[in-house]
Amino acid sequence: MPLSKLSCLIVDDDRFMLKTLEVLLQQIGVTKTYSSDNAQDALKYIANQNNHIDIIISDLNMPEMDGIQLLRHLGGLGVAMGIILVSGEDPRLLQSVKTLGETFDLMVLGTLGKPVAKQELQSLIEEYEPSADTPPTGPAAMVFADELKMAIANHEIKVHYQPQVSLIDGRIVGVEALARWNHPVKGAISPSIFIGIAEKYSMIKELTNQVFEQSLTQASHWRSQGFDINLSVNFSAQALTQLDMPESIFEQLQGSALRPHNLNIEITESTLASDISIALDILTRLRLKGFGLSIDDFGTGFSSLEQLQQIPFTELKVDRSFVHNANVNRACQVILESSISLTKKLGIKSVAEGVENEADLNLVKAQGCDIVQGYYFAKPMPPEEFIPWARDYSSSLNRPFKPGD
Repeated sequence: MPLSKLSCLIVDDDRFMLKTLEVLLQQIGVTKTYSSDNAQDALKYIANQNNHIDIIISDLNMPEMDGIQLLRHLGGLGVAMGIILVSGEDPRLLQSVKTLGETFDLMVLGTLGKPVAKQELQSLIEEYEPSADTPPTGPAAMVFADELKMAIANHEIKVHYQPQVSLIDGRIVGVEALARWNHPVKGAISPSIFIGIAEKYSMIKELTNQVFEQSLTQASHWRSQGFDINLSVNFSAQALTQLDMPESIFEQLQGSALRPHNLNIEITESTLASDISIALDILTRLRLKGFGLSIDDFGTGFSSLEQLQQIPFTELKVDRSFVHNANVNRACQVILESSISLTKKLGIKSVAEGVENEADLNLVKAQGCDIVQGYYFAKPMPPEEFIPWARDYSSSLNRPFKPGD
């Protein structure tokens, strides 16, 4: 997107800094700039749907509402704006805040120390890509439990698929199923919003079942066409309280084109701490039946090594916050290297999420990662777009692609 078409909102309690950033933006070609000397006013401006902002550039240290609190509120709104964080604090603190922003499902482009260098600012801004499905902001972003209940009843929750690519030969080896909700009035609702509502109001079981049934039918269809593909599906912590879960999933696979080893059940690391005895019972029986077990968002929880020792995981997914731009962040690079090294010693597969550029790809490849997924290859896509994408991707590798030919 041309820089001249971008609109940026600068948030900083230092008026000199506001002016400095405004001048720097104009020098690199951004002409539409707005400024606020406090986060509260900035939040009101953002929440007004009549005001269009592409990128927010925010200081961290501000009175009354600091930059971290601003991120939390932006996460609640489900905004799709790019965010650049600026501070004179320790770079490791900046990285922690960036990671926090990503846990809110925000598009954090990066962090900048003070004084801000024009070239570094330009590099981050050039990474911004507007989302095709821009979530609503302001009052429209508020979703109520009864709306979600109706959406589930009406089967409005659809599944998109993000490809997973082997770094050994570049082959497409699987897809991750991801829930998407396009509200008939409010538009695309962020999963970080509606999944939280589903968990809070005891709708997550029904939601997970719908996602699993849709993705199982779709993956089965692709495999029946001759596409050798595995399916990864996320299961919430609440699923790990149902002792009949292994039998239920096994029964659902009967009659499909998938066998247990074609299905990876992804469990978020931080959800395992609630009742490890019941979770261990369920997960070990899933492995006994031949299903793959993936520990998702590795590195974001608190008892990773103990859980890896206790539970027979077959795959470890390194969280995107430790992958994207890790080549310029030593702390993230160390965690990435350690995680992949750990999988080698345990004899399980490693998957790197958030591979968004060639530098990310080269880094995980150099560390010996097995499988990657991320925007560098493809964004999550509806099922009808997957086969055309796979055909084009395979053609670029000079590999034949059978389905639909």
